Amino acid sequence: MSRRRAVVVILLLVSAGCLGVGPVPSDESGGSTRTPENGTTVRVTDVVDGDTLDVRFPDGRTDTVRLLGVDTPEVHVENDPTEFEGVPDTEAGHRCLRRQGEAATTFAVDRLADREVTLRFDATEGRRGGYDRLLAYVLVDGESFNAALLERGHARLYDSSFRERDRYAALERTAREERRGLWSCAA
Repeated sequence: MSRRRAVVVILLLVSAGCLGVGPVPSDESGGSTRTPENGTTVRVTDVVDGDTLDVRFPDGRTDTVRLLGVDTPEVHVENDPTEFEGVPDTEAGHRCLRRQGEAATTFAVDRLADREVTLRFDATEGRRGGYDRLLAYVLVDGESFNAALLERGHARLYDSSFRERDRYAALERTAREERRGLWSCAA
C-alpha cells in the first residue's frame, strides 16, 4: 500500500472512531460523561438547589452532582409533603417546605458557591444516578456537606443503600426530635 493510501486509511479510521482517538463523549452542556476518580477536587460553579450542584473539573469539563443520601425540599417544583414524614399535606405544609427548600439552597450557596470541594463516591452505590448526575458525598474543608444538611434539618434521609446510611439516619432522627429546619414543618 502506498504511503498516501495508508494516510487516507488512517484518517478514515480516526474519523470513524475506530482507533479510539478523538474527542471524549460529552453531555449537552459540553461536559464529559466520564466518571471521575474518587477524591477528585472540583470547583462548584452553580448551586442548583440544596442537594444538586454544577461543578467544573481541573481540565475544564463540567458535570452535575446529586448529593448522595440526602433530599432537600424542592425550590423549582412543588414539594410532596408525604415524602417528609410528619409534614401535613396542607397549604401550610407546602409553604413551609418551600421556605425550607429555599433555606437549604441558601445554606448550600453560602457554603459551596465558587468553592473547591472534594467528591467521594460510595462503593455500594453507582457513581451516576437519575438524569445521569454524579452521586457523591461532597467534602468542603474536609467535612461532609451531605451530613451537615441532615444535622441542621435542611434535608431528609434519601431512601437508598449507601455506607453512611446508619449515621445519616441518626442525624435525621436528632434533627426531627429537635424540630430543626424542615422538621419544624411537621404537625
